[in-house]
Amino acid sequence: MKSKFKIQTILSQFDKNLDNIISEDIPILKKIKKQVISSGGKRIRPFAHYLFCQFLNVKDVSWLDVGSVAELIHAASLLHDDVVDNAPIRRGKPTIGASFGNKTAILAGDYLLACGISRLNTLGNPELMEIFSQVLRDLSVSELLQMEWEKNPNITLKIYDQIIYGKTASLFGVCTEAAAILANQSKEKRKEFRQFGVRLGKLFQKKDDCLDYFVDSKASGKEFLKDFKNGLFTYPVLVLRSKLSLLEKRKLNQMFRKETRNANDETIILDLMNAKHVPSILHKELEKEKNELLVFLNQFPKSEERELFIEQLGRLT
Repeated sequence: MKSKFKIQTILSQFDKNLDNIISEDIPILKKIKKQVISSGGKRIRPFAHYLFCQFLNVKDVSWLDVGSVAELIHAASLLHDDVVDNAPIRRGKPTIGASFGNKTAILAGDYLLACGISRLNTLGNPELMEIFSQVLRDLSVSELLQMEWEKNPNITLKIYDQIIYGKTASLFGVCTEAAAILANQSKEKRKEFRQFGVRLGKLFQKKDDCLDYFVDSKASGKEFLKDFKNGLFTYPVLVLRSKLSLLEKRKLNQMFRKETRNANDETIILDLMNAKHVPSILHKELEKEKNELLVFLNQFPKSEERELFIEQLGRLT
């Protein structure tokens, strides 16, 4: 109970800081700001940054701004993603695009980025500015790659890895590396911390892809088989494809080339997943990665913060 209360206390600090960072130059921005903050989300990135700052005994109060900027970048990327995907709903609520139009959503995303970079600049730390600037480049590159390859049957696991690195893992890496920067750690240690965050981000994205196929909507909070219905070649599909014969691959590709996929197609893909033992393969892979990340976390002294992180990590597999 105490841990849960502490999590909410930290998250409320981030929410208040986000409210402070996002200015309201015109009425529409006030509405968007309210929707961005009230939509909440798990705030995984800023919370990961906070916990790593605790592990490293960071005294610099900049952690609150750094974590908030990471969340603003994430929020801006979601606004842009929803426009690209033409998504009407996000976390059970209408998207900014659905409420105010796609042009407004794009400009609102840009505005959030500008607010974040402006606050980051006030910290006067060129190392932080450098790694966050790289994240923005990574995000842009990955979005372009994703648009190019997401419905292309020739996509490979290597290309998928490049996409999720820029789309998700790079920002996770910055959140953990930034803690090392605030703690004045060496470049070698910074690299270690960044790599942990990158691996965590990739694990997070792969797990998110798996929810689409193996967890119902009530438990996941996502529309079941949404990625499949949209014809996206996500991680479970790529793993499945690696287990298929040439003829089976051709049939799979034909199914994904269709304008829409029906209930029969859904049955076929789920039966294939089970026949090729994809759920078991993915569970073992994610479990192995989680255990390797736990080894890294266990280098830190036992604390409430470390147990919180381990608890959150356990939910990813």
